[in-house]
Amino acid sequence: MKSYLVLAPPKGADPDPAKAIILADRFSWLALFFPWIWLLTKRLWLAAVAVFLAQIAAVQLTQITGFEVAGILLGFAINLLVALEGRHFYSESLIRRGWTLEDVVTAADLDTAEQIYFAGLPQASTAPIAAANWTNSVRPPSAAGWDRGGIGLFDQGGR
Repeated sequence: MKSYLVLAPPKGADPDPAKAIILADRFSWLALFFPWIWLLTKRLWLAAVAVFLAQIAAVQLTQITGFEVAGILLGFAINLLVALEGRHFYSESLIRRGWTLEDVVTAADLDTAEQIYFAGLPQASTAPIAAANWTNSVRPPSAAGWDRGGIGLFDQGGR
């Protein structure tokens, strides 16, 4: 089971719950192999620049005699850190931008997490809508067209 963070859009934006971001809190393989590119796709500019510079430093460290292993381990540690904590960085960035953490849902997959979250939301009121007086304006079907078969999805007049 994975945990999913449900982030609601900023209060000034559309309050539609369908605009919420449901973010899996898990390991990211793409972030392991391409950490600074993954950070750029999530609009984490400063973190991407910091990781890029740290990777350059790790590569430079491997060029120094006797520090090859340290450079490789430093590069791997940076990639592993972004893969493990990158989604947390992203959620915190969204929270700083005004998004609010609405819920944490535990589910097997994203579809189940969405179902659990949306099932817990309050339903819109189902008060009957005032109906217009349609009975006076409805004309009986004419023999010229309404009683014949049509191409539409539903038959006209309930036939």
